[in-house]
Amino acid sequence: MAKKALVKLNKQNLSFDNDRGQNLKLLNINPNSMNLDVAIYEKNLFIKNSTIAFAHIPKKLKAKIKPLC
Repeated sequence: MAKKALVKLNKQNLSFDNDRGQNLKLLNINPNSMNLDVAIYEKNLFIKNSTIAFAHIPKKLKAKIKPLC
């Protein structure tokens, strides 16, 4: 199976709020592992970059991202 490169999402300005009151901005997706690189903001203040699973994002964002992979 061929390896796919990272797909950059930061120019699309995709983000969502989680249950902790944080805003997560999507940066990249790795189609091989279906993991997302995200930037975490709290009260418009950058906290850290992190990696989350594709399954942990809202359905409306999954529908936008899936065709790109």
